[in-house]
Amino acid sequence: MSEEVIKKAKELGKALKETEEYKEFVEAQKALDSDENVQTLLKEYDDRAKDIQVKQMTGENIEEDMISLQKLEKEIVGSESMERYTKAERKFKELVDSANKAIVEAMEGEEEEKE
Repeated sequence: MSEEVIKKAKELGKALKETEEYKEFVEAQKALDSDENVQTLLKEYDDRAKDIQVKQMTGENIEEDMISLQKLEKEIVGSESMERYTKAERKFKELVDSANKAIVEAMEGEEEEKE
């Protein structure tokens, strides 16, 4: 029986891979990965966040660093490639959540039929 479940799960995975939501998500990921400006900003963000952690642990004032980090975050989030990626990720996640909900509903429906 569990082999049949795995088989159906693989079929679902293949079906999800064929959706426009998945294809757009993959394309948006590629565009984000190849956006050199955003990648530079992400590295800078990561480096600054690590520096802030160290300063915080040593009791240094991090207020100005946090303001700078927030500005950098806004720049990243506002970039075209990040906006596209975030939108595509959300749409694909919604599709997967809908599929999961359908599975749960089918399981609950079978439980009700047994009662």
